[in-house]
Amino acid sequence: LRARGWRRCGGDSEDGADAQPRHVFQVPLAGRSADDLWTGLNQEWRRNVRKARKAGVEITVGSAADLPEFYRLLRITEERDGFRLGRSLAYYERQYAVLNAEEPGRMKLYLARHGGEVLAAHTMVTVGGRVWYQTGASADHRREVRPSNALQWRMLLDAHALGAAVYDLRGVPSTLDPDDRAHGLLRWKLGTGGRVVETLGEWETPMRGTTNQALYRAFQAYLARR
Repeated sequence: LRARGWRRCGGDSEDGADAQPRHVFQVPLAGRSADDLWTGLNQEWRRNVRKARKAGVEITVGSAADLPEFYRLLRITEERDGFRLGRSLAYYERQYAVLNAEEPGRMKLYLARHGGEVLAAHTMVTVGGRVWYQTGASADHRREVRPSNALQWRMLLDAHALGAAVYDLRGVPSTLDPDDRAHGLLRWKLGTGGRVVETLGEWETPMRGTTNQALYRAFQAYLARR
């Protein structure tokens, strides 16, 4: 790719990819039982799943009508964790409609309720023998009942029941510095008993032509300002 003029988004030592992360976290499912998945969770995860169960957290599969609630929680999560995906509610509504029109159940929305209130919502996408945890959102309050752990455990079990070979939790940061804010995401995903996989990552090249080169430079300037 380098020889042909491509460059890695974010450089070789950064997590600058916008859509295709270089490092992803995957839980292998093939040849494993549900009991194997449970023992694969670390002690903290098992404790948190039990805590959610004991507190009465209820996990359900939602519908398109629940996407506005998911998006409301997503905005809260973005504000709390200091990131911005830059996607609108209409984006998720269109994605949900298109993927499920292609194959029913291809995209699912999981909801965690406690005391009748939705405290967390995660989306899951299935293609072939692979299942992806796409996007997660949670409220700022009642986090002690661990709704996100309960959601992920249910999604992991459902992926296993579908016969998927891999449950992919998508991107993780490359940093191993515990003082780095992004390290918390890696630590959370590590608890599922999976592994970090380095992929080719995201690369780009401007199309040939003076106009395209100018558009490319303008777009890079826009991304830098964003």
